Amino acid sequence: MKVIYTDKPGKERSVCYRLLSEFFGVIGSATEVVVDGDAPDIYDAYQAAGIKVSDGKEPESKETDPLKMKVPELKEWLTERGIAFDPSAKKEDLQALVPAE
Repeated sequence: MKVIYTDKPGKERSVCYRLLSEFFGVIGSATEVVVDGDAPDIYDAYQAAGIKVSDGKEPESKETDPLKMKVPELKEWLTERGIAFDPSAKKEDLQALVPAE
C-alpha cells in the first residue's frame, strides 16, 4: 500500500492519504511512502522501518538490466547497441536478442 503524507487531499485509488500534521507512527503495511512537505520525522521513521520513502520529486531510477526493462525501453536499448529487431516482436523475442554478458 502506498501512503502519501501531504497537506493536500488526494483521490488516487489504492493510496492512503494522511495529513503531515497527523503522523502518529509508521503504518506497517505501507510498501511505499511519499512525504510531500517538510517532515523529517516522518521520513526518518519510515526509513528506520526499512520502508521505501521519498519526497515524491526524485526521479525513478532507470532500469539498467535489459532483461527487466519494459518493451519500449528494451527496444531503445537494442537500438542504441545497433541490434536489429522486428518492431512487432514480443518481449520474449526481444529479450532473446540481448547478448549474454
